[in-house]
Order: sequence, then structure tokens, then C-alpha cells
Amino acid sequence: MTPAAVWREYGHGQDYKHRIGLYEQVRRNEDFFLGRQWEGLRVKSLDPLIFNVLRRCVNLFVSMLVSDDVAVEARPFDGDERTARVLGKAFEGAIERSRVKVLGRQLLRNACVDGDGCYYIHFDPHMESGQAVRGDIAVELIDNTDIYFGNPACDEVQRQPYLILAMRRQVEDVKCEALRRKRPAEDINAIVPDGEGAGQDEADGDGRRCTVLLRMWKAADGMHFLKTTRGAVVMPETVLPYRLYPVAYMSWNRVKNSCHGVSPVTEAIPNQVAINKLYSMYVQCVKQVAFPKIIYDMTRFPDGYSNDVGKAVGMRGNPNEAVLAAFRAPDISGQVMGVLKQMMRDTMELMGASDAALGNVAPTNTSAIVAVQKATAAPMELTRMEFYRFIEDWARIFLDLMGAHYGVRSYVLTDGDGAEVRTEFDFSTIAGRDMMLNVDVGAASYWSETMQTVTNDHLLESGVITDPLLYLENIPDSQVRGKRGLLRALRGQKNSNTEKEKAYDGNTGTNL
Repeated sequence: MTPAAVWREYGHGQDYKHRIGLYEQVRRNEDFFLGRQWEGLRVKSLDPLIFNVLRRCVNLFVSMLVSDDVAVEARPFDGDERTARVLGKAFEGAIERSRVKVLGRQLLRNACVDGDGCYYIHFDPHMESGQAVRGDIAVELIDNTDIYFGNPACDEVQRQPYLILAMRRQVEDVKCEALRRKRPAEDINAIVPDGEGAGQDEADGDGRRCTVLLRMWKAADGMHFLKTTRGAVVMPETVLPYRLYPVAYMSWNRVKNSCHGVSPVTEAIPNQVAINKLYSMYVQCVKQVAFPKIIYDMTRFPDGYSNDVGKAVGMRGNPNEAVLAAFRAPDISGQVMGVLKQMMRDTMELMGASDAALGNVAPTNTSAIVAVQKATAAPMELTRMEFYRFIEDWARIFLDLMGAHYGVRSYVLTDGDGAEVRTEFDFSTIAGRDMMLNVDVGAASYWSETMQTVTNDHLLESGVITDPLLYLENIPDSQVRGKRGLLRALRGQKNSNTEKEKAYDGNTGTNL
């Protein structure tokens, strides 16, 4: 692969996005979400008002999906408990350091506004890992306008013949990377500004940028990566032992035979425009006709009439015959405000944000309100399941990168007696076993410590658990301070009671 060949594939991807109008649609959706809803219009006779219905709906959708945190549990099908516990520890650390859950909110926002959300997952060898060796998994958020599929008619990432990620970077930074990778002088000199993002570069006041393309494709020996600019190779072809593309991708609403989805904001933009126009005209009309106007005879007041307090007003003729009156225009029809409110209500309900979901109801019947909220949130379950599928994808990619890069790492586990034991684990043993791992994703409350404690309390109260030692072993460590000391005391008490029972049984010969 040469830079020219990669650039031709990049051009084919751009042509496809232009044909479906993705660039312009994403720009327009972003403007409307951020409140720039009168961009490009020059209106002198009207004060442009903005009643941003779309942003409230988008914020509601995102908050509904991230209100319940998610948890990932990886467990081998062969039932290896030690491997499962090590993977749990490794996932906790990788998720915390990569901030993948924090980025999830921004990803859902991008998917809701732009139509798609994407993660690029890679191994950063310089990241602190909390281990004796450096390096951990890093996650970057990618816009749907910066990822190019080899087969744009398919939205499944792992079935693509190749993927291209486009990045706008400073020329000096790209040259430094090429130097670190020991590229020849002709490649470094060929890294120059290319004018691809001229409009954005001018807006940022910076014309020293170039587009860097990262091409990745699968082969029998692993995953191949190549990084180029328009005329130079920044990173030569590199092979890594991956089985999956390190890209996780989701669409808000899928489109048949297209790799890009559709945003709910797109179809609601005409409604938002109509609401803004009607509200602006309504307010302008109120300003013009709501206050009475003074009407006077210009033949009697040739110098004009002044309404200033205490100021003398000169006129011609008899002052008792002055023609002066106050005029008030007819009131605005109440239908205008009724139509406005109905348009806003219908727009939000059609998007999935009803008054019950937004909390705009009087709390007179709690059960009915809860039932309506659940019914309103039911259509979001489809998007929620798509989000869970997306989380499962990046969890499997995490496992793939762990097996390729982690090597031998040590973790502190708890043994059967409740004591902490440091153990070493070779992650190369899970390389190639990612398809044998069961990754379950769901609301984190199912695995949360509080829910686990409450469940154990119910089991103890109902008599299912009768042994206090068993109850305490099932309680998370953070819920009981000094848990290990209590466990040792209970085990010592239990052993002492057992020895007493044996001694009593031996002395009396009674079968207890």
C-alpha cells in the first residue's frame, strides 16, 4: 500500500459521504443542537428567537441511557474461576484508566445528534498501569465523518475489508512522529499542509495542519496498520496479533444498506424551524400592537405631539377642539399560542420525550405517572440494547488487546479464607480465546455492592441463609469495615464450638 493508494480509498469514502449528504447534515444537526438555529439568515424586521426543543430531547435520551451504569463480566466457558477473577480486576483497572465510561456520555450524544458514534481503541505503552510495567489500553472518540468503511453498504465493523481513520494534526507533530519511527528524509520533507480542512483551519487561525490517514486491514498473520499523509508514510506497515478491528461502532437508527445511521434530530429540524419562526412573529406582533398608540391631527399639531410629562404642547386653533385620541389594535388570536404549544408538545412526544418523561406532570397519582414513564421509555429499549451491544464489542476488543500486550501482570485476589493473596497471571494465555469468553452487559445495579447486600439481607431474613459466616462471606468488603477480622473471629468461634461438641460426644457417648 502506497500513500497514493490509501488516498484514493479515502477519496472514495468522501464521495460516498457527499452522496448521502452526511457532512452537511452533521453540520446542520450540530448547529441546531447547540442553538445556532438562525445561521446564515439576515432578518431586520424580526427579532430571531430560539426555543431549543431538540437539545432538551437529546439530553433526555442520553441521560436515560447512562442513568444506569453498566458492568462487564468476562468469564471463560470452561469455568476457570481464577481467570475470571483476574479478568474482573484487569477490566476494572482498564476501564478506570481509559475513561471509557466517561467517554460513553459523549459517544451517545454524538450518536443521537450525528447518527453514529465510534471508539478507536489502542494500546498506549507510556500510560501508567499500576503495575511494574507501563502501558495500558487507551480509548479515543471518533466522529462519524472521520471513519471510512471499505464496504459502505455494511455497518458491521468486523466484516469490513479495511477501515480508514482520518485525523487533522499539526505538521510539526506528524514530522516528530515520523522521526521517532526513523522514516527517511524524503518522507519527512513530504509532510506539508494539504488544505483538506481549509475552512476549519482558517476558523481556528491555524494553517499548519495536514490530514493523517490510519489504514487497518485483516490478514492471516494478524492486523495490519499503515499511517500516511497525502505524499508520505508516517508509520510503515505494522502487523499486530489482533483478531478484531480495534474499532467499536454504533448507530442510533440504522439505515438499510448503509454504514451510517440517522439521527432523531434530522427529522425534527423542520419542526424546530417552524417553532422559532412562529414564536418570533408572535413576539414581534405583541410588541407592535400590545400598547395603545396616540393619534393626533397634524393640521392642529404641525410641530408634532409630545407625550413628555409637564411639557407644553403647542397647537393651532381652539385647544378645546384638539383632535387627539388613543388607538389600540385588536388582540392577537389565542390560536397562535395554542398552535405553538401543541407543536412543541407533539414534536417532543414524537421524538420520545413526553411530559411524563420530562416530569411536567402534577404528582396526583404516582402509580399512573410511573406507568406512563415506563411506557414512554419502552421505545428507548431498542437503543439501549444497541448500546449494550456496543459495550460488548469494546469489551471484546479490550480482551483482544490484553492478550496481545499485557504479558505477565500481578493482582491481589481474595482466597477462600478471606485473605488477600498476590498472584501473577500471564495474559498471553487468553490470546485467541476471546470467542470463548462470555461477556454479559447490563445495568450495573444487578452486580452493585448495595444490591448484593440487600439481597443477602433478604435471604437472611427469610431463613434461606442461617449461617452468619456464610452471610458475611457474601457481603462485599467495602460494606463491612474489618470484615476479615470478623471472619477470622467467627471461624475461630465455630472451630471452638466444634471441638467442644466432639469432646462432649466422646465423654457421654451420645450421638449429637
